[in-house]
Amino acid sequence: MSSSSEDEDSNINVIPMENFASDGDMSTWPGNKYTERSDARWRELLAENWLKAMGTFEEGVIHTIEKLPDGYCLFERPRGTNPSMFDPFLFGHPSGRYFQSQITFLPHFLSIVKNELDKCKCKLCAPMKTTQGTSVRGNSVQRTRRAMQPIVNERRPTDAEGPDYWRILVLKLKDKQKLDEDIEQRFNLDWVLTHEWLSDYFTKLKLDPAYVPRRGELVLWIWQGLEDGCLLRNPKTGFIEIFGDDNKWHGVPNWRAGVVTQTPEDEGHMVNIIETPDSPRGLSYSGFRVETLPDPLGNDKSYSVQYAYVPLRNIKPFNTWQAYLNGQRREETHPSIENALTVMSSWSMVHKFHVIGEWPNARIQCKGIFIGAELLAVHDTVRLRPYGFHHDQHRIGIVGEVTEVMVIEKIQLCLSGCIDNDQEQLAEHFTALISGKVFTTNPSRITQEGPFQATIPVLSTEAATEPIPLTAEEATATFRQVSMSDYGPWYRMANGKTCNVSPHLIIGRCYEPLAAELMFGTHTLGYDLSGVMEGRAYSSQVDTRMAESNTWFWGDCRVETLGLTEINGVECGLTAAQREDPQKWQAIIRMSHGEVSHTLRSQAQIPSSSGRPFQSSSSSSVPRGRPKTGLAHVAQNSKLVSSAFGSAPETEDYSSDDTNGPTDDQVSGGVSGLGLRGGPSSGEDSAEDSPFA
Repeated sequence: MSSSSEDEDSNINVIPMENFASDGDMSTWPGNKYTERSDARWRELLAENWLKAMGTFEEGVIHTIEKLPDGYCLFERPRGTNPSMFDPFLFGHPSGRYFQSQITFLPHFLSIVKNELDKCKCKLCAPMKTTQGTSVRGNSVQRTRRAMQPIVNERRPTDAEGPDYWRILVLKLKDKQKLDEDIEQRFNLDWVLTHEWLSDYFTKLKLDPAYVPRRGELVLWIWQGLEDGCLLRNPKTGFIEIFGDDNKWHGVPNWRAGVVTQTPEDEGHMVNIIETPDSPRGLSYSGFRVETLPDPLGNDKSYSVQYAYVPLRNIKPFNTWQAYLNGQRREETHPSIENALTVMSSWSMVHKFHVIGEWPNARIQCKGIFIGAELLAVHDTVRLRPYGFHHDQHRIGIVGEVTEVMVIEKIQLCLSGCIDNDQEQLAEHFTALISGKVFTTNPSRITQEGPFQATIPVLSTEAATEPIPLTAEEATATFRQVSMSDYGPWYRMANGKTCNVSPHLIIGRCYEPLAAELMFGTHTLGYDLSGVMEGRAYSSQVDTRMAESNTWFWGDCRVETLGLTEINGVECGLTAAQREDPQKWQAIIRMSHGEVSHTLRSQAQIPSSSGRPFQSSSSSSVPRGRPKTGLAHVAQNSKLVSSAFGSAPETEDYSSDDTNGPTDDQVSGGVSGLGLRGGPSSGEDSAEDSPFA
């Protein structure tokens, strides 16, 4: 045991604690009448008893540990029978209960410093193991139904990054039987960083034209080669090629697939679809930042650093990949194209904000959902796949005409059969439902059999009347896009009732008619039906994250779905270095909510002006003395990328509040915190099933 002198007291031996993995959980700390208490005496007694247990105690020297184990803090409150007396309480144990003396905490403390938490038999760990069969290990925190806290009448399971809010939600639903409340996760790092930003983002999104690419969407884009020309269909080849300013054809451009990570700050115009914007500030303000999409299933993410700011005329919706890549053989296409096709049969929710439930079922309302390449939001108009039209029909040459659209009113994640125990999944079945009113341009579709079937009004003379289309005023009030009447007269389906569909029925956003004419040269609604269905069939074969027999992957968030590790040059996702110290972020969040204490400052790694922090020099479980000397350690600021790019059932259904329909999409995946994970599948990329074949 080493000991050194210090200006204040040469007989103090300070033992560092930074190298010992702790199970302490700050989410169990109390509030109300509890206040933080000096832990100096506790630290001295713990150090003394620790050294005695190790046989290295040295008489005549004051021994103390540098700090309590991470996640633990000493509090006090007035004694009920004598308010002038204050009793100590040490909080931080994963059970949510407290230690009331250094002696009772010592066995648990020794388990921490010996790295034997799984063998701990202290008075708080023993009941957890005997009644729940759980174990404590290192920095992990059990997902269990915790015992009641002494001051909060609520079960509070946690995970490594703080309270397990989704488990808490299920337990609360079981206790109250009904729920109807906003989702608030004040100590969830992702929620704290994204909630306000996403609220503003989706509010402003309603004002943007439908044709404008959105953050997180997959697009076809041209990095270089379109500066001195434009895209036209070559009448000789029938392919979309570059027609240069020299009046010569320069062949099919070198298309890539990329993810939009920044959108223009300057206001855009529809003419930008075919012309480069004339902005004095350059493309960094008027263009889109697009990063080449890496392999979502592989470890090589180097394509992410290949990015550029490009004008809208260099970008096309990825759903139209078949039309623009026509004329290129598979070996000629950029590898990012197949990377994007791999995730076409996937979806992930964005901005969960409200929950409604009646035990054992619940619905989590969201502001948006990524389906394949696109982000869809409430108030969007989306095109629906023809009812009964399947991929096999398309492959044998049967053409499906797209005539129906839905105006989205709600996007919901439905939990059926919630599970009130410590199992990994929160519910037996999960379903994504997109709700809204359905309209068609084909009046004969109104009475045809299907989920949106309606009846034609019958007069008293028993003569059936013709369907009544929307008036110009009704169409303007119904559709957010301008000039939707140009697609033809619109008729209500399902008698104007709200219907529910699952993601497989949605093709993509419905663009403004003039924008569709400029981009695709057509007013028809099914210009990309073939590409979407072919892409989803390819994805269901090659995405190994799907369990066998499943045809969809349900991602926790867009970052996971696309397999990204970097956005805009900053690390992101669950493997980002910023997530390596969750206790630091929990402390920072608590301080942002107004909590102030020396312990929180230490956990947040904020340098103190009144003292000098310590540096660890050993990872051994044997305590080594070290004086309070040396330069102050300055905490480094970290960045954490919050993702607006925002989980799944064994099977998914498709229904209406008043009508029901079939489903053909099976899904695997998981919501962050909901405990679902997709398994591998046996799909292979065969030449026979390739969309390029």
